[in-house]
Parts: sequence; structure tokens; C-alpha cells
Amino acid sequence: DILAVKAQEKGLEFICRIDPRVPPRLEGDPGRLRQIVTNLVGNAIKFTARGEVALHVTPVEEGISGDLLRFEVKDTGIGIAPEKIDSLFTEFKQTDATIASEYGGTGLGLAITRQFIEMHGGRIWVESEIGVGSVFSVAIPLTSAAESAP
Repeated sequence: DILAVKAQEKGLEFICRIDPRVPPRLEGDPGRLRQIVTNLVGNAIKFTARGEVALHVTPVEEGISGDLLRFEVKDTGIGIAPEKIDSLFTEFKQTDATIASEYGGTGLGLAITRQFIEMHGGRIWVESEIGVGSVFSVAIPLTSAAESAP
């Protein structure tokens, strides 16, 4: 809800779609998962001047250790140069000093996000094109919870 308000304040369309095949109850760390999604969507809103930001959650596969879910955050923002993508997840490293001064930030958000994802056995990757936008994808294993669980 907070992110939708921020998107609306900037005149952006905000789309949040959870695939109906995603189990209704999952076991995991809701606090960390919330931080991951909030960071990725918040960055997408920050770096998008017009257009849209979309969050899609889809199941990737069902395995012995749980369900692998994919969280995809897509924006129509400024995009990232291919040679800068590797440095995105490094602490205190912004892709460009002029972007850091214009948009703000400490350079810690994506590094911490990557650490949270990897601590949970997941991975993160980016596809981007300058002037077109970016897609940040996260695949993270979560366990289906019994319907009777509180």
C-alpha cells in the first residue's frame, strides 16, 4: 500500500499481480521477504519518471524442499548500462555518481537485498536497457504451509 501511494504521487501506474498458482500459505521469513520486495519496488519507483512499475509473483517449480517462487519487478525507468550491472550488488557502489546525486541513496540497498536472498537459498538477476527500463528477478524457495497452520 505504501509503495502504491508513492507510485501514485509520481503519476506512475503500479501493478501487483500474484499468479493464482502461488500457494495461499507459505512458510518463510515475512520480514525479510517484505524488505526484499520493498527495496526492489521502491528502487523501481525512484528511478522511473513516467510509465509503470509492476510486481509479478509466479511459481517457478515445486521441489522436495519447497516451492520456488519468482518475484519480478519491472519498470519503465532510466535503465542500467550492461557494463554497470555487475556492480549493482556491491556495497556502497552506485552505478554512476551523477545518478546517485540526482536520485539519492546510500548504495547499500541492493547489496543487502542480495544477501537476504542468498541467505534464503535464492538468487537475484537483472535485465535492463538504458532508456527502456529494468527487470529485477528473484527466485527464492519457500515451503507450502499446511492450511491448518496459524
